[in-house]
Amino acid sequence: MQLLITGASGFVGQTLAKHLSANGSVFKAIQREALDPESYPGTYECIIHLAGRAHVMHETAADIYHAYAEVNIDYTLKVAELASRLKIKRFVFISSVKVNGESSARPYTETDLPAPLDEYGQTKLEAEIKLKEFCAAHQMELVIIRPPLIYGPGVKANFRQLIQLCLLPIPMPFAAVDNKRSFISVDNLADFIVLSSWHPHAAGQTFLISDGEDVSTATLIKTIRQVSKKHSLLIPLPVGMLTLLFKLIGKSSLALRLMGSLQVDITKAKTLLGWQPKISFHEGIVRTLKE
Repeated sequence: MQLLITGASGFVGQTLAKHLSANGSVFKAIQREALDPESYPGTYECIIHLAGRAHVMHETAADIYHAYAEVNIDYTLKVAELASRLKIKRFVFISSVKVNGESSARPYTETDLPAPLDEYGQTKLEAEIKLKEFCAAHQMELVIIRPPLIYGPGVKANFRQLIQLCLLPIPMPFAAVDNKRSFISVDNLADFIVLSSWHPHAAGQTFLISDGEDVSTATLIKTIRQVSKKHSLLIPLPVGMLTLLFKLIGKSSLALRLMGSLQVDITKAKTLLGWQPKISFHEGIVRTLKE
């Protein structure tokens, strides 16, 4: 199978490249400024669109929506146009669970109404809508994947900061936090992307995926410290007190991520495509910390 990939040099792209090579697929990386068909001679069955403006907690752009839209919507449609001109059959779009929202009283499913709460989630949703329209008009199969927080070797941003904090010999006040959050290792994500690039039943579908093991913040910290052969050093502060403390220091959004629940239901991926996460949550943490 021959594919084109955007974002091939990124965090997910590097792992995906390894999985594709192991699967016997041949791929070519799309260069950001080279969106003319002449740059990609040959025949390709699928294009995988990983590139996008990543979510950050403290966005500094003057016009936040425009900064996200320029990449997550406008560039995505340019890539779709390239795919159409190359007569590519399938377009795999990596979206985000943030299209669904920031917290869940029960696991999100693909049938839930989208409810993004920030510019990142909003632009990912708009990209999904516009892609559906474009692909329908150009007889192209569309697969949308909405992962939760992705972790693995080379992870950056908030997850890396949490790891660095966990490696310090200091107590952390989250023992009483009994939330549930879905995560996905970069290896499980790459494995699912490869499957969705060719599986006939993936065409026209949206999927929520995860490791299939929802864990609390306390369990996440314990696992990181256990794998690092460190004491858990967790102490129980009431969740209400923690929430207030985060609010007082202007970190309410961080409090939501550390103490709120955000789960996804991966039943559709399992039943429709027969997919099972290959890497357990524990093994994913082990691989992450090996670096």
